[in-house]
Amino acid sequence: MVRYDVAVVGAGPSGSTTAYHLAKAGARVLILDRADFPRDKPCGGGVTARAFDRAPVDLTPVVERVVDRVRFSYRLGQSFDYTHDQPLVYMTQRVRMDEFLLQQAAAAGADFHGGSIVRSVELDKDGVRIAVNGDTYEAGTVVGSDGANGVVARYAGLKPFTDPPVALEANFPYDGEDPPQSWQGMLALELGSMPGGYGWSFPKSDHFNVGCGGWHSQGGKLRPHLAGLRQHYGLQDAAMLNIRGHHLPTRDEGAAIVRGRALLVGDAAGLVDPLAGEGIFSAFVSGHLAAAGLLRFLDGMDADLFPYEAAVEREIMTDIRAARILSDVFHYTPGLCYFMLRRSRRFQTMTCQLITGEHSYGGFLRKLGPFAHVLRFRAAQGRRTRAGRS
Repeated sequence: MVRYDVAVVGAGPSGSTTAYHLAKAGARVLILDRADFPRDKPCGGGVTARAFDRAPVDLTPVVERVVDRVRFSYRLGQSFDYTHDQPLVYMTQRVRMDEFLLQQAAAAGADFHGGSIVRSVELDKDGVRIAVNGDTYEAGTVVGSDGANGVVARYAGLKPFTDPPVALEANFPYDGEDPPQSWQGMLALELGSMPGGYGWSFPKSDHFNVGCGGWHSQGGKLRPHLAGLRQHYGLQDAAMLNIRGHHLPTRDEGAAIVRGRALLVGDAAGLVDPLAGEGIFSAFVSGHLAAAGLLRFLDGMDADLFPYEAAVEREIMTDIRAARILSDVFHYTPGLCYFMLRRSRRFQTMTCQLITGEHSYGGFLRKLGPFAHVLRFRAAQGRRTRAGRS
């Protein structure tokens, strides 16, 4: 039996990124996924410019549309458009991007076994045993990249998040080969009508992906809100296809993402941006950090995998905390925030610079100077108000 250095459970962006970097460095890597590829996943499929720049390989071959304009609206009312001076989002579909990333990991030397349903994960001080479809695989370490309901986290005794936000999406085919002229290079964001989230419309090769997300408590209201978005974006006559829901997990403060020889990456670690609901950026970054930490551990340079958790704190969680402040402020005072967004060109530009990565969330707060203290105070008020309603 081949003993692998690392078994990666889940072949999404975080898993394939981890496997790619490990295999390129010469590690023996096994990737397991319950699906055969290509396979689709619920996701808006918008790769922000900052995520695009952190991908393990150039994603240009799977980009379907490039967006540099945003159409903002508030509570399904009148909208306004903003055009940025560089690309904001690269539109793809997970069925294409995930297969492409997996191919790159396999080309680097990783072994992929699709159709592999993990039945159990046993951890001890010497390694990992993974039961799959009646077979057992052995590895020195295991990576949980299997999403919000991941089996690795469960068997490792890790619970990085509670009550994750929820989202619902559907596809609406174009009436023709391209979106209407007024929607060329444009994505839409609908603000203020979904507590804890927002609505969107993303242009793909032959359809709009339209969806909405919000706090976990909003799960029962997602379908009516999606119907409202369909009306709002003038898609009443378009077919509604592939309706799917998913979770958007953000890590609880201080929650462990490492235990023994197991670590979690991407959505499995709860590294979704709490303001944007976007997880691809953190999938790429955490995958790279995980590979670096695993290599140091396998080479005997680190005694355990906790340096990876520390790296996530530095490289990802600092920004997630700042994003949580901005999210709490927005959802406590959405009308005021939208008024500022509509009236201030500077605020529009700064908001889009978060998408491109020109500013981090922490940098955004610092740029606000003393006003950032007001936002922190309002964010705390928002959290207390929400807790009182729970």
